[in-house]
Amino acid sequence: MDITLTFQAPELDSEELQSEVERLLPQIRELDGVEQADLIGVEILPNGSKTGGGFVLGSLKFVADNSKIIQGLIGLSNALLGNKILKMTVKAPDGSEFSGEAKNRDDLEYLLQQAEEFYQRREQAQP
Repeated sequence: MDITLTFQAPELDSEELQSEVERLLPQIRELDGVEQADLIGVEILPNGSKTGGGFVLGSLKFVADNSKIIQGLIGLSNALLGNKILKMTVKAPDGSEFSGEAKNRDDLEYLLQQAEEFYQRREQAQP
């Protein structure tokens, strides 16, 4: 499953936001189930996104091989949110997508629960 996280923080300038995302990246890479995690290169720029240094500001993407990643993300909730809005998109191997937004810890837990259920339904649907 491919997961894209995009952060918005109106009170942070572009450099500060990118710095926070870059500090989060090693923590994401250490989670069980993460196969690959990187900043998003400009060539796959989502609509309405800003760029800086060849990367989409405030965004990262990773590939996970199982739903354990969702529990790992719950453990990082303080780092994921802080004073930021988190937008998450999950793309399953069959091409279907789930996306949502979190503004606080309760939103994040609900979003991650919904993402895990989405992933499990996709996994069960595969022959």
